[in-house]
Amino acid sequence: MEYSFSKSKLPKGESYPLKRSLLDSALQQAGIKNVAIVSYLRNQRVDEVMRVDFLGEHTKTAVSGNASLTVYSVPKEQRAITESVLSHEGLETIVKWLQKVETAGNTWRFADHHLVLEFSLQSLRQIES
Repeated sequence: MEYSFSKSKLPKGESYPLKRSLLDSALQQAGIKNVAIVSYLRNQRVDEVMRVDFLGEHTKTAVSGNASLTVYSVPKEQRAITESVLSHEGLETIVKWLQKVETAGNTWRFADHHLVLEFSLQSLRQIES
């Protein structure tokens, strides 16, 4: 799988909760092909740890009809538990959503869609729009 990749440098005390190799492995095992961009960024929202954004085919750009995936940093003391939850629940949720994207009809694919994973109080919550 080929995609554009970027990773922001983090200040002390922050860490990324998911290794790129785990993400790549999950995407490859599922046969996902429509991810154009993967970014690891410093978290700007309290509980958001991962998100996928689908750019609808209504736009005429090089990444229309593809997804971008973002992994957000967490405080170092939360990295291990967040990584555990993402690797056991979050990646499966992301992969299933991306598989749905690849088989969705033209009406669904025409619009933009988003899936956000938030981790709070030791549980993972998904928000789809």
